[in-house]
Amino acid sequence: MAAVDVRVRRREWPPASTGHWLGQRLSLVAGACLVVVDALLVLGAFLVAHWVRFIAPELEATALGLDEYARMGAVVSLVTVVLFALHDLYDLDRPRSWFDRLHLVVASVSTALALTVTISFFLGDQRFSRLWFAAGWAFAIVGLVMWRWVAVGLYQRVKDAAAPARKVIVVGANPAGREIARELIGRCQLVGFVDNGTDLPDGETVALLGPIAGLERLVQHHGVDEIVVALPPSRREQLGRIIAHGFARSVQVKFVADFGDLLPERVELHHYGGQSMIGFAPVARVTWLKRAFDLFGALCGLLLLAPLMLAIAIAIKLDSSGPIFFRQERVGKDGKRFRMIKFRSMRQDADRHLAALRAKNEASGPLFKIRNDPRVTRVGRCLRRSSLDELPQLFNVLAGTMSLVGPRPPVPSEVDAYEDWQRGRLRAMPGMTGLWQVSGRSDVPFHDMVRLDLHYIRNWSLWLDIEIIARTVPAVLGNRGAY
Repeated sequence: MAAVDVRVRRREWPPASTGHWLGQRLSLVAGACLVVVDALLVLGAFLVAHWVRFIAPELEATALGLDEYARMGAVVSLVTVVLFALHDLYDLDRPRSWFDRLHLVVASVSTALALTVTISFFLGDQRFSRLWFAAGWAFAIVGLVMWRWVAVGLYQRVKDAAAPARKVIVVGANPAGREIARELIGRCQLVGFVDNGTDLPDGETVALLGPIAGLERLVQHHGVDEIVVALPPSRREQLGRIIAHGFARSVQVKFVADFGDLLPERVELHHYGGQSMIGFAPVARVTWLKRAFDLFGALCGLLLLAPLMLAIAIAIKLDSSGPIFFRQERVGKDGKRFRMIKFRSMRQDADRHLAALRAKNEASGPLFKIRNDPRVTRVGRCLRRSSLDELPQLFNVLAGTMSLVGPRPPVPSEVDAYEDWQRGRLRAMPGMTGLWQVSGRSDVPFHDMVRLDLHYIRNWSLWLDIEIIARTVPAVLGNRGAY
């Protein structure tokens, strides 16, 4: 959503604005406390590392004294706090996910330590213990992650008790507005809808407050802090006049971007003359890090899983006649075809029975899936439910025809049935796992699977790959949508 601050026409502050004022001051105090505690935690971590490295073992002499090590720890502490500020980690009103916090803490402390060590090296002071650096780095990360977890929860509890949640009005009771309202419930105090209509669907719990013409009166009466506009552009003329006129209290206005699934997370705002333009790349730029990550992950996976893959191969051979592996032509990046390899999970003559089973298809779109497919062998059923039949695709990853993470590789017959917009999923290297697999696999309708793939293609990052791989393990163990 695009946000703008609306000018205040008069200084008429109703009592409800006290919570907004207190919330702002609380945010500043909490941010200052975070800075102090973060700095002390990093410094304390390196002091503890000094005790573990030199004092606890009762070493008689060290190249440097405690004061030199303390100064070095203070420098690392200062750089870490600066990096935290650059990553907006002191804005507690926009809390990040646990994974994002972990990523930023590790990256910031590592960068701070690397910069400090580099500066120390060029200054000619190379007498610091490398083990001390490693221990301090580990202690700092553990301490900061635990402290951040406590601080975020504590701040939210204090803010809820001291400052009421911001009050929000949604302008537009259309489907888009009702969807936004469902997302806002629990995150703020949702006052209601404002729209020129009078009817809401049965079961709607959010009230319709009145027409758009009475928005200013409603904002003042309810002490509203934020207005979310979910109207289509063709209906915003009346609202535009009200916003230009100004309100009697300070409010923030957010416009829901009417781009559907087109707009990715990384966008740029450009100004040309008097016009504003939103710019983005339809396909995120994929760096060499993805290929390096694929090679490393595939090699480690094959080495670690070799005994399991050998046991699976023996079980397949003992269970039914036919080859151990199943090779099938699939469509990869930019429409290039390749041979995907899997453990065989069906009878050897499975393809001959496909036409007779078409009428029983349980999947949507061009996909073909049957929950109780009679062609699947006993061992194959176990392999499919645990996704172990896909382990040989690690060889495809090594060959460069697949990636660890990416869209599911389709068969040519599926691609022939694609609509034009669905072919966009062929712009990325197909993967062993992806957003579709961690979101329910076969339980996800085909059009939602394509949207998930397009979201991944537009917003790729190495950390997104790592997050998907981490989510794959519980998704596989849960067996949701696997058949």
